[in-house]
Formats: sequence, structure tokens, C-alpha cells
Amino acid sequence: MKEISVLTFGVITEIIGKSNFVVNDIASTEELKKDLEAKFPRLKSIDYTVAVNKQMITSPTQLENNATVALLPPFSGG
Repeated sequence: MKEISVLTFGVITEIIGKSNFVVNDIASTEELKKDLEAKFPRLKSIDYTVAVNKQMITSPTQLENNATVALLPPFSGG
């Protein structure tokens, strides 16, 4: 069974209600996003970034067992 660690930050943590959790049998970042957005529809309104194993991604990415996915909300700088 494939196990993926998910880390969340900022408003995403507020929406989901936890800053880290594990999902099983998710094959790709696209599948993870669809699954989470179905469970937490407010995520659809946020332009968040996904990182896999500390690498920012810009397209759907296959997930290996024990991968770590971070869901990063928009950050304001200053």
C-alpha cells in the first residue's frame, strides 16, 4: 500500500483542520488535489502550490511510496 505524508500551511491548515496527515493509495498530485477538494470544497477557491519532497511542481506528478507532499497557500511578502 502506497503511503503519502501531507503537510499543510496557513489557510489550508485552517480549512482541513490539521497540519499533517497521511493518505493511502493516491497515485498522483492531481488525484490528491481532486480528493482533498471533494472533501474540502473551499480549497478550490485558493490558488495553492504543491511541492513533492521539497520540490515545487507545476504539473501533475506521480507519487512514490513514502513521498511527502506540501500544500502551500499564497504567501504575501514584504
